[in-house]
Amino acid sequence: MSEQAPDQTDRADVEKAAPVAETHYRGGLWRVGRLLKKYLAAVIGIVALALTATFNVGLQNLFDGLLPAGWDEPGSGIEIVDVRRQPQSGPVLIPDSVTFTDTTDAVNKVNDPDWEAQHEWYAAGRVTWEVTLVGRHNDPIVITDLRPERTGPCTTTLRDGTLVDDVPAGEGEKIELKTAIDAAVPEVTSAKDGSAYFDGGTVTLAKGETVIVSIEATSASKTCQWVLDADYVDNGKRESMTIKAPGDRPFAITGWLEDRPYDHTWDSSCSRAMTPEEASAFEKPADCT
Repeated sequence: MSEQAPDQTDRADVEKAAPVAETHYRGGLWRVGRLLKKYLAAVIGIVALALTATFNVGLQNLFDGLLPAGWDEPGSGIEIVDVRRQPQSGPVLIPDSVTFTDTTDAVNKVNDPDWEAQHEWYAAGRVTWEVTLVGRHNDPIVITDLRPERTGPCTTTLRDGTLVDDVPAGEGEKIELKTAIDAAVPEVTSAKDGSAYFDGGTVTLAKGETVIVSIEATSASKTCQWVLDADYVDNGKRESMTIKAPGDRPFAITGWLEDRPYDHTWDSSCSRAMTPEEASAFEKPADCT
């Protein structure tokens, strides 16, 4: 066998080794590429999860901001939208000293919920309250009972203070419900036939549905304070709520005194306040306009 020169042998070895090295090189690049792809996929997955979580939180915050506070809490199926005295639904007695510019001002003040919330006052003889309720849950809310509850014992009729005789000139609005607060056991009855309103019947509120409950309360002589307690079924659970007058205070009523012994009386027959003698007289003072 002939011997090859050393430089030829080395060149041959290099040429033989080159494909192997190139194969190893390409294989290394392929492995690096796979690892890089896995790494990028993992990073993209983490970023996607973070974005999804952020989006979900933002979306939840958006919905929470649009819905009323506590909309998903137990017993939150009914919202009390408004509680107000119906205008021209009876005389109003203010025990404390109060000043009005004229009869129109007096009537406007006693029909202003903000004024009512800031002053102590009593309905004299009768009053009609309007309570506006709205359903808040997807499942209908079923009101099973609505009853007046006195907050304490009734006392004697109030005789002092300023009376604003806010009564209608003609027939007032139709009354749905009635309750005699000074009765032994006050209850809500139908104004139509006097039957207990919730005996065998209920009121159902769907989500977003509004109902206005009109209740005329009366007292023949006694002074009483009271609230309205409502029982209802929300998502299969029995719940209850208490309805109060503006200012988060009890409703209040006293008896009506026909001889009008009050310190001052404002009514439509006179533009100024009248004394007890003037208010009880058959003919009004000449300067009344």
